[in-house]
Amino acid sequence: MRLYVTIFLIFFSFSVNSQTAIFFSKSKGALNSGGTLDVMMYNPNTKTTSLLLKGTIRGRGEYNFVTSPDGYKAIFNTYQFSGWKLAVGDINEGEISNVKKFTDRKNYEYCGKYSPDGLSVVYQEFDWNDRSSNLMIANKDGSNAKLLFKNNVSDQSLDWTKDNNSIVFTQLNNNSLSIYMISIRDKSLKRLSNSEANDFAPSTSKTEDKVAFLSDRNGKIDLFIMDTDGGNLKNLTSKLKTADADASNIWAYKVSWSPDGEKLVFNAMINNSLELFIVNSDGSNLYQITDNKDSNITPFWSN
Repeated sequence: MRLYVTIFLIFFSFSVNSQTAIFFSKSKGALNSGGTLDVMMYNPNTKTTSLLLKGTIRGRGEYNFVTSPDGYKAIFNTYQFSGWKLAVGDINEGEISNVKKFTDRKNYEYCGKYSPDGLSVVYQEFDWNDRSSNLMIANKDGSNAKLLFKNNVSDQSLDWTKDNNSIVFTQLNNNSLSIYMISIRDKSLKRLSNSEANDFAPSTSKTEDKVAFLSDRNGKIDLFIMDTDGGNLKNLTSKLKTADADASNIWAYKVSWSPDGEKLVFNAMINNSLELFIVNSDGSNLYQITDNKDSNITPFWSN
């Protein structure tokens, strides 16, 4: 009986921590209007939302909350360590504890993402010397941080390919944003999207060689998917009436695949507020999951 209860509790905790949660941040009012970002947790099964972490610094708060593959660790952007830094913490039964700095490096840090094997983290570091936004890779405990690539777009979504070998990110070219992939082993670079519009917020499938991203190539924000070689491009949200995005605000936008690869969560501007949506990976069954007239940003579907 004791063994049965232990197994049940482990399963229940894992389910609450990872498989059922979409994490996002919310602040009152319009984007960049001075609101404090709280971390929220949405359960797709019960369609309920709860507060996970109250914003710690007024007018700042926490965002880009991402969990480890096992669902028991989280990394996120915070201002509680005197400037934008990455923090890590433990998640247990819908609560976060043991929050601490990810590294002891002096530069600003953003947008951490665990590798599929859980051993490494890719993130951005803003270098104040040359004002570059460097892609960095560190061990999961923040040690051994190394430069991967000097980038020109700060505070953006990053993701790993499912084989742990490459990173997808956004790069600015000729005043427009494009999706790129860089190999961790030889640092070879490949451009995946070739539109003259802005393509941003890439996210990789956990089950297929697919990349989802947002784009304003149709004069509004749409969600697209493509193969990791740039082929088989498909618009999933052609009928969704959204506003265009200011390229300076792409830090607030994000796409994330469900663990089974069948759905995606993303945010877009609708009726003057950033709201969250879920859609099947074939474009069917699109529905809105927030409608609070606030800024709902950086959604992440926990592994």
